[in-house]
Formats: sequence, C-alpha cells, structure tokens
Amino acid sequence: MLAIRHTVCVLLVLPLLLGGCGGDGADDGDKPRPPAGGGVILRLKVAAGESGMRWDWSGEPRALVNGVARTVGFDADGVPVVGADVSADGLYTVHFPADAYSRAKRAFVLPPAQFPVSGGSLQAAACPMYGTVRTTGDAADVTLSPLCGVVRIPLAGDAHIASVRVEDRSGGAVSGLFPFDPATPEIVRNGNSGNLPWVVLDCAGTGGGVRPAASGTEFCVAVPAGDYASGLSVRVTDCAHRSATWDIPGPCAVAAGWVKTLAPLNYAPGEDLLFAEHFDNCVWGCDYAAETGGYGVGAGSSVPSPATSAGTEAAYVAKGAGTPGSALFETSDYNSAPAASATLAVRRDYLRNRGLYDWQRLFYAAEYRGCLCGGDVGGYGNRGILVTPRMAAAGEPCCAELSFRICLERGMESDVACMAESGVLLGCEVDGMPVDVDVATGTDISQSVQGVTRTAVLLRAAKLTSGVWHQVRMSFGAVAAGSAFRFMPTVIRDVKNCFWIDDVEVRRTGRYAHAGDCVTVEPTTERAAAGEDVSRLRLRPSAVLSMANETTYTVTPGYGMTWICPSLSSDESVWTRDIAFAEKQLAANGCKVWCIHLPYGSTTAARNRDLCAAGADRAASVAFFTRAIRAVAPLKPKNVLVHCNQTLAFGDGSSAASLALSLHELQTVADEIGAHVCVENMSYGVGADAAVLAAAVDEANALGSHRHEVRIAFDTGHANLYLTREQPGKTVVDWLRTAGARIGQLHIHGNRGWNGRIDDDHLMPGYAGRLGYADAIGRAGLWGEFYHTLLAECRYRGPFTYEISTRTFGTVAGEERSDNVSAPWTIAHNYDTYLYPAFREYANRK
Repeated sequence: MLAIRHTVCVLLVLPLLLGGCGGDGADDGDKPRPPAGGGVILRLKVAAGESGMRWDWSGEPRALVNGVARTVGFDADGVPVVGADVSADGLYTVHFPADAYSRAKRAFVLPPAQFPVSGGSLQAAACPMYGTVRTTGDAADVTLSPLCGVVRIPLAGDAHIASVRVEDRSGGAVSGLFPFDPATPEIVRNGNSGNLPWVVLDCAGTGGGVRPAASGTEFCVAVPAGDYASGLSVRVTDCAHRSATWDIPGPCAVAAGWVKTLAPLNYAPGEDLLFAEHFDNCVWGCDYAAETGGYGVGAGSSVPSPATSAGTEAAYVAKGAGTPGSALFETSDYNSAPAASATLAVRRDYLRNRGLYDWQRLFYAAEYRGCLCGGDVGGYGNRGILVTPRMAAAGEPCCAELSFRICLERGMESDVACMAESGVLLGCEVDGMPVDVDVATGTDISQSVQGVTRTAVLLRAAKLTSGVWHQVRMSFGAVAAGSAFRFMPTVIRDVKNCFWIDDVEVRRTGRYAHAGDCVTVEPTTERAAAGEDVSRLRLRPSAVLSMANETTYTVTPGYGMTWICPSLSSDESVWTRDIAFAEKQLAANGCKVWCIHLPYGSTTAARNRDLCAAGADRAASVAFFTRAIRAVAPLKPKNVLVHCNQTLAFGDGSSAASLALSLHELQTVADEIGAHVCVENMSYGVGADAAVLAAAVDEANALGSHRHEVRIAFDTGHANLYLTREQPGKTVVDWLRTAGARIGQLHIHGNRGWNGRIDDDHLMPGYAGRLGYADAIGRAGLWGEFYHTLLAECRYRGPFTYEISTRTFGTVAGEERSDNVSAPWTIAHNYDTYLYPAFREYANRK
C-alpha cells in the first residue's frame, strides 16, 4: 500500500484513572442493577491514585469469576459488582472481560473489537484486567490490574470510519492470543502464541460507522505493554471501502494501565484508491495458513481453535455452530441474508458490525483473513465465491490495478479464477512474475469460467505453494462505477476447495486519453448547425444489445451509455414479456432508449420482413413492422430501426420504389410514438448503394407529411463489404458523405471486406486479427476521418453505437477462445483507447 507517512510525536502520556470509587460506575444516575445468582458479591475496583481517563462499565459486560462467566451489574452507589458462587478455599479470581479469557489456561486474547472514547471515559471492556481476593464473607472488594496499555488516536476527516488497525512496525504481534503470567501479573508480549500482528478497533456498529467530529474524535486501542522501538503503523478504513495508513516512528513506549496519545491524524484516502478491503473488521478466528490459534464465534468465544492446519478437515465440510475455528457463513448474497439462520449462524447486524454487509456472494467467509472455504464435498456447497462490491469511487471508466494476497489451504485441488465482472483484462503478475493473458497463447487464462464476455486469470494450485501467501497484481481497462471483481474456484464439487483472499485494493492507474479535454454531446435527434467547431466534441458511446439482457440496462450506464439501443426479439410471442422487462429496467437504472433494432428476416424465414418486396409480401412486411413499432411504444424510443431488405438478395420484384412506399407507411405509424424510422443499409441488394438509399429516403419523406423524418441507419461493416466488392477504391467515408445529414443512427463495426464471400464479421474496430480476421476500415486508417465527417458534414449528434458480435478463433489450453468479445466494457475500452483518439488525431491534423 502507498502509505501516508507522518512524523508523529508523543504529545501526551496520560495515566488511566485507576481509582475504584463509586464515580467509576455508570453516569447519569443509572439505577442499581444487582448481579444475578451467586452467594458472594464482589465489588470490582481498580488501583487508585492515578488520574486521566475514567472507566465506563456500561453495556452489561461479563467477567469470569473462578472460571464461570457472570454479568457485571451495579450496586446502589454505581460501583460495578459481580456475583460469585461460594469458593471452598475462599479465593476468588476475576478475569475481565470474559471474552478476553481463553480456556487454554493462563492466556488472554486482547479484545479485537474496541470502541471510540465517549464522554472522557474508556469502556472497561477495551482493556483486559485481572485480580484476586481471599475472603470468607459474603462480600469483598477485588482490585483489578489492567493487563495492557491503550493507544489513543485523535482522528478527524470527512468519512464514516469502519475500523482502525494498529501494528508493530517491527512485526511483533500486538493482537491475538498471549501468554499470561499471574505472578506478575502481565501479558507476555514476546511469547510464541501471538495470533496476528495488529489489533483492530471495530467501528462499523450497525453499518454506519463512526463519523469523526470536525475537531477530531479519539479512538482507543488496547495493545500489550512494550517499548515498540521501531514504532507503530496505523491503518484506518471507512464504510465506503477506502483506507489510509500512517507510520508512527519509534520508540513508542506503551505501559500497562497507561494511555499513549498520538498526534492528531486527518483521514483522507488517496484519490487513486478506488477500493480497499483488508478485512480489518473481521475480528475473530484462527489463521490456518500461518498455523496460529484463535477463537470461533460459532463455538463460543471461550473455545480456542487449533493453532495448526492439521485436522482442518472441517474446512471442507459444512461447519456447525459448535465447530471450533472460524464460524463460517454460507450465503449466496449477504444483502439477502436472513435476520437469523441456524445454518448461517449469522445475523444482519453481525455482518454490518464487520463492514461486510454490502459484500456479494461471499461463501464461507472466515474472519481475520476473508477466508473462502469449501463446504460439503460432492455438492455445490464447497464452491467458495467472493465478489467485491461495485467500485463506486471509480466514476467514469479508467485503467486500474487490482492487488490482493491469496493463500491456498493444504489439499486444495482446484485452481482459483480471478476476473473483473465488468472490465477488460490487460495484464497480470504473481509474486512479480508475469502471466501471459493473450487469448491466443495464454494457458493460465480462461473464457469459459464466466462466458466469453470475461477473461479470467487462473491461479493454478500446482504453481502456488499451499500455506504461503502469494501477491497478485492484475491490470484492467474500462473499470467504472459498476465494476466488481470475482474470486472463485474453477471446480465446483467433488474436490477440496479452501483458500483465503486478503488485502484487496483497486487503484486507478490512468485515465483515458482526452479525459477532461473534450465536450461530451448529449444525444439529440436535432442536426447541429453547419460550420460548428467539432474538434473537441465527443459523442456518447452506445451498443446494440439484447432487450432481454439485464446487462443492457444495469452495466451500460456506468460506461457513459445512458442512451441504449436494445434489439427486439424475432419471436413475436415474447414481445410483451421483453418490453415489460425493459420498461422496468429503464426506470430502475435511469437510462433511456435511443433506438430499437426491430427484427429482420433470415435465409429461411417467410418473406414478410422485406420492405423492398412487392405486392402481398410488402403488405405483410409493413403489417409486421407496424405491430412491432406499436409494441415498443412504452419504451419511448427516439428511433426504430429496420433493414432495407431481407438477408437474401432477392431478384423477384424488389425495388427502391417499394422501399420508399414502405418507409412512408411505417413513418406514419412511428409518428404515433414520436420516433424516427431509420433504415439500415445492407451489403447487397436494394439500398446497399448510398445514392440509391438516400433517394429512397427522400422519396419516403416526400410521399406525405410526417412529424418525424425517415432517416438512414449507417452500418459501417455492411458498407465496407458492398464497396470492396462493387465499388473498389471507394470507402465508408465516401458512403457517409453521400448519405449526408440523413444519418439518424449508426452501427459501428469492422470487417475483412469482400474476399469472394460475404463475411459480415461485426469485428471490433481496429482489431488486429487472428486466423485472417482483420478490420479493413482500421487497416486503411479511416476511423478518424469517418468520425470527423460524421460530426462536421453529416452534423450527426446522436450516440456512437457499436454493433459487435463475438467471434471465436480456435482452441487454446483445451478451451474454445474468442478474440472478439461483445460486452459494454470491451466496447467502452475500444472507444476510449482507439476510436475516439483516432478522431482527435485526425482533427488535430486538419
């Protein structure tokens, strides 16, 4: 992590108020709350004579009295008291709080969940204490001695703080399980039982975190006494999944029962940090990988988990509430977790308190390490999946790096797939060694894990050392506010799956070219004024996607595609369902419909979708598209798109005159819903030639008075195919200039051009090509001039709409690979890294 480094001096070392007077009880006149049960009443005191902070005993904490957990109450004077069973030898040993005591005798777990200072007092549960008394009476005073010191951190900043972590910079443990010497009494800091090298202040509360006051808020963290010669490190995380780190130079002496106050810190995460999750709010559980012990919540906080990975078969089967070790959660979506569940052993507030409530598909999350474990071998329960929350801080698309640590449990039989749920994989390295992510050659990547719209890096179990943490860095393009990252095993059953993910960070590494140096055009059907300076204009990207695909509405807005172009199914029986779905999605995601691609004919379909046909076929075609236009009215499209002819080049009466009449009749229907009819050029037949189609559109507009014009939907790939076959030497720019201001919609894609057959490739523009695939328009260097002509001469101000098809090229590493992926993020990446820069370069040359 890029640390925010501060030189922090000791401003003040304040002793704790260790007096045991009645004032140590609850404030504001709390009524007495006598302890339940027991034949002896013990009054809990702390050594007197010091000044500084006050103990706050509120919250009904528990103490262990001779090994039995008892609830702490208050007597009439407000003094904390606890009941105890009569001891045969008259000796009463008190450990407070109970949750800090381990049944592994003479050991304490420093409380990892602490609380901020409130009203000048420190919650008693924040500092473990120990004391003994011998009495034969029915009441006695027990003087408790604090077993650790307190680091007080004044913190300011505009954020809701989720956690504060303190670490010994020399690597010594300051949290976890520590030996305890009752003869001293003190915690043995240099013992070998330490669990983790940090202690965490859990501030998430009910999910809202703690918002520091303008003047700063003080947070107190209990740590073992010591000199800390190398200093301390403080990491703060917030509820928006951001973090910042400060290094505190040594020596930093912390005495038991005393407070060390650090210089004020101002929390301000770096602007490049989009996301950080260190699982600091996960505060119980053993670390099998490091073979260190801990506690399992489900088993009760007083039952230690084993300090070795031996016997961790429970990690591969369903864990019950009484299983020692980490209490694991199995749920497909934390946001829909039930209020209480015997199988999950988790409540919503438990997730909120650990800052995990917005995590999705987090299967078997063990605390401390964000551990993803397997479940019942032979079923789907052993498939651990972690999907991060969305990158809300990303805003507009950018390039970013994902970094994380991963550890495989011994016996792991599956590989782990890592990918962006929306984003373009650009590179990866594991422990500093690069991974080949080229889809044509990479053997440690896969497109089959989540379909060809995503490329995953496979962290091979055979290449990683189990029980050892490995550092992974992955670079992505097109990371936006809707992007998330997924970690999952590649084998979902019948194998052992157990691995950990920790220290997940996403940092912006660069914005796209011309970001902030352009004027984005909000799509409009109005033509721009002639002569406008277009050199810095940028059309919004868009894409033709399925109307029934949820991604069409949920993901595209995050890439600036607020105006979308859904396609209507060829199956008329599903129109009502799909349109109702689209209407709901549009309202939920705040996007609007620019153009709806209406169905088109095929080589086998009846000729009832061909507007160039004559007689009854033309009438049937107009009737079909009339039904389609009226059906999509609820979606309020600006344009409805039809093909100028069916996909076969019929020679039986097709004519431009029939096309013009059909377009006129359909525009009369489209006027009813406030839309333009846009007719798409094909690579053959009537309307393939720009002059012919332009004349047909003009005739259609002249046949009657329409409130909206008939316009042309220009398909770059179709035009390129037609020109390279029929008019060699002419280009798509020539076709565009002939169409002129009639352009109302675009279909942007590339192809190889005529090569003896019609290959309507729908390639990504600029694509270099494999196995003969190549974008001829990009190879000729025409995209920049095309874009400029569109803006300056055609005066088009609608969206820049891609129409891309996924194309496969062969088998690599045993799976079919695709090198031409149709997805909103790949389209956005191509637009911002290739096509729009080509226009800016051309505009600068003119």
